[in-house]
Amino acid sequence: MNRVGKKIFLVVATAILFSGAAGAQVSTDLGTWSSVHITKSFDRAFVMARFEHRSFDRIRATECYFAMAGAGYRFNGWLAGDLSYEFWKIPSAGNITTHKAVASLTGTLKRDALAVSLREKYELAFNAAGGAPGGTLRSRLRTQYGLSDIPLTPYLMFELFNGFNGEGWIRSLHYAGAEIKISRHSTIDVFYMYHLFNKADNVFACNILGIGYMLTL
Repeated sequence: MNRVGKKIFLVVATAILFSGAAGAQVSTDLGTWSSVHITKSFDRAFVMARFEHRSFDRIRATECYFAMAGAGYRFNGWLAGDLSYEFWKIPSAGNITTHKAVASLTGTLKRDALAVSLREKYELAFNAAGGAPGGTLRSRLRTQYGLSDIPLTPYLMFELFNGFNGEGWIRSLHYAGAEIKISRHSTIDVFYMYHLFNKADNVFACNILGIGYMLTL
């Protein structure tokens, strides 16, 4: 890894570790996030689908699960955007159903094997039980470094959620993981994530073990 890459990794790692230390006094839980993500490209355009399941309560119960379908476009070598629909079922909140309309833009800068990306995502959620829709802005910073001698890409990632209806900070996700390429079209994503979230004006935390399968067609 070159000097620039080391500096960027150090800054992001320090931020993640500091955030974890800041939440060390809160009550913590253990959960899992498991997903399958499929992307089909048509030159610059692409379509995508995803299914994800999340557990909590020491991995003894389902927190939520959702399915997503969407489409996007790569405007150039560094900027892409997409629109999608998500169907959520949330047993941990009374088994409510939520529909989300989602729009995002992702900018990526690359230098040799190092890549840094910033994604801004806006979600508009509609509760099937009624009530006003709620908007959330998600800002995600990711840095990764591809290893040339093995099919492994370690990464660090931080994502911040802010509400538009007076909630302010909702939660933040602090990742350390790696993508493992197992074939030309298939990749496994494994990660640890420290999840801080706001619940009834108190900060809670969850240690997440995650695994995902990504299929690119």
